[in-house]
Amino acid sequence: MRTKWQIVKRLLFATCCFGLYFVLSTAAISLYGPFENIRSTIVGMVLTSRHPFVITPFFSKETLAKYQPVGLDQMDRGTDTAGNFSNISDEGIEEIPIKTSKFTGTMLVVKDPKRVHVGVTKHLNHVGQTVSEMVKDTNAVAGVNAGGFFDKEGLGTGGTPMGLTISRGSYVSGDKKAIQPVIGITNKGALVVGKYTYDELERMGIKDAISFGPELVKDGKPYLKESSGSWGIAPRTAIGQREDGAILLLAISGRGNNGIGATLLDIQNVMLDQGAVIAANLDGGYSTELYYQGKFLVPPSNPLGERYVATSFLVDGVKKQ
Repeated sequence: MRTKWQIVKRLLFATCCFGLYFVLSTAAISLYGPFENIRSTIVGMVLTSRHPFVITPFFSKETLAKYQPVGLDQMDRGTDTAGNFSNISDEGIEEIPIKTSKFTGTMLVVKDPKRVHVGVTKHLNHVGQTVSEMVKDTNAVAGVNAGGFFDKEGLGTGGTPMGLTISRGSYVSGDKKAIQPVIGITNKGALVVGKYTYDELERMGIKDAISFGPELVKDGKPYLKESSGSWGIAPRTAIGQREDGAILLLAISGRGNNGIGATLLDIQNVMLDQGAVIAANLDGGYSTELYYQGKFLVPPSNPLGERYVATSFLVDGVKKQ
């Protein structure tokens, strides 16, 4: 009996040793081996997570700088030109499933861009709200998470938006004098992406805006290049606009059964494939979700459920005549 127990213990010990060896050797090969794409993806993913310090002991400052992700503000200085979609009256919303061998997601095509607004937590500077709460509070029909927010305590309840925020024509927060990365919508329904001051946005008639990035599509062409740096693979959210004025709201699943997520280049390609002439990246990771008609088309990847966020892009319901 003792001999059998000794054999079992030895087998368990050998299995644990092999498992540890497999994990360590896989990590070593991924981080220090010849596979540049794998290393770039892993390092970029960690650097853009909530715990970037985990990766720093394993690389020099020079090496980490090489894999430093593109900044949120990687977009051009804005111009005062924008399209005019005031006459669009199509109230349709199209739901497009996105499925590749690497990731899955959903895109909402909102035919009338004037229906899209920035939602802001009603507990501004204290605690955020979930996207579904913002949708219900405003009688909207759909919503995605939008900009970043400050979360000093790391509790995921940040209620202070990052950068400039404008909602339904009213200033919400941010430095009015600074030039900041902006994703906004004019009162004529045109999506605007670029670096602006608040005064410039006012002159352009921007009714809704948040600060995030980077830019993905400009003038119908890819903005990011292969050498732009990596944010790794994660759940993603993005907003774009077609030439006909339709707003594209994209959410990509991740960290679950529906895939591990997408890179910035992946969502850039999705936007281009769907006809975007302009597009930008929104906050992702645990914040990513797409809520439509009372259900999640892309549920949050956070095991604790919806994240409390400061801002969202909401789609107004159709007004009854």
